[in-house]
Amino acid sequence: IGSGLVGSEMCIRDRYMVITECQLYYYVLIINILALFLFNILVFQNTYVIFVIIVQNKMKQNKMKSKNIILLFTLALPLFSCSESQKRVSFSESTTAKSTALKEAFISIPMDIKKKGDILYAGDFKGDSLLYCYSLSEQRFVNQMLPQGQGPDEFLSPVEFFLSDSSAFIHNRWHFTAQNYTFNAKDFSIRRQGELIHLPMSIDRVYPISESRFIASGVFEDCRFLILDNDGNVISKSGDFPNYQSGEETIPNTAKGMFHQSQFGYNTDRKRLACATSNVLELWDYKPETLTLHKRLLLAPYHYQFNSSPDGVYAESDNPDAELGARGIAVSNNYVYVLYNPNTNRMHEEQKETLNSEIWVFDWEGKPIRKILTDTHIECFCVDETDTSFYCVMTAPDYCIGIVSPSH
Repeated sequence: IGSGLVGSEMCIRDRYMVITECQLYYYVLIINILALFLFNILVFQNTYVIFVIIVQNKMKQNKMKSKNIILLFTLALPLFSCSESQKRVSFSESTTAKSTALKEAFISIPMDIKKKGDILYAGDFKGDSLLYCYSLSEQRFVNQMLPQGQGPDEFLSPVEFFLSDSSAFIHNRWHFTAQNYTFNAKDFSIRRQGELIHLPMSIDRVYPISESRFIASGVFEDCRFLILDNDGNVISKSGDFPNYQSGEETIPNTAKGMFHQSQFGYNTDRKRLACATSNVLELWDYKPETLTLHKRLLLAPYHYQFNSSPDGVYAESDNPDAELGARGIAVSNNYVYVLYNPNTNRMHEEQKETLNSEIWVFDWEGKPIRKILTDTHIECFCVDETDTSFYCVMTAPDYCIGIVSPSH
């Protein structure tokens, strides 16, 4: 059974055979469906680009009209207009780290730890004092700061603290106030400087990026971040939220703000802000009075539900097998460090967290460098000036000040 054409006649038929618009429509549709199931979205995009080139070349060979090209891209657009890719970050290198307990810490609920010179400053949530000062050279606690209470020169938990050589900035998170202080590192004394700063009640975290500018996160209806001056006035609004969850772009900002609660680090030389939520790491470029997204990375897949009522908004994970994710962030001039908890929500609720903490290392372009696998559970951490060791509050099994040293 044949066409009746042979030799040069068949060559002429093949040369002038034209694919119709209808045929092209179904070819593209079938390839889209197959690619959707066989490839993840990133591989699919690369495959699709190759397919587009092949079809365009074929179209030129067959002298197809340009409207067929428009048809091809019209079919492609719906597949790429979905939520951000759920492909999580991966590391090609990992190393282990050994922990050493330095001193038992009588801390009820660890909040934060920072290193300034020879001293580690460890924050507490419920203690009589909210800040404990540990000397590395003397290997002992040498002072306590920020007595808890409602009287003069007392503080209400929880607090955020930021220390320099001669000044301190302390944010009373749940009381929506902040205060600048002069700071004497020799005797650990602080003295009020300027007026008490009253902050909007929608603010949760505040992070200083200069002497006169602060980045604030919280529950805002129309933005991700606020940029504040040193009197607490809102200078501008910036940023948007991740959309890795299917349909997340339709979720109200207030619910997103409740779920994607942020912790910060800042690179002064690059003028770049690092922002870590439980599931996402972001790098934002700071220019006068605005933040522009530089890089966004999915640390762990997530899914959450939310509810709005006259009493407020809440949002929580609805996947018991989702990993707890990022618990803290620390930065140096060279790297961004994310403290990661690989245990799941279910393991946490059942008090069966058996997996040790990890420290994920990125450069300031967002490139994953390596994963550090520790031998302990870390509550909060900071990095030393040489990028070689981490100081932390860890469980061994009780809370203690410790040092984590990666193998090289």
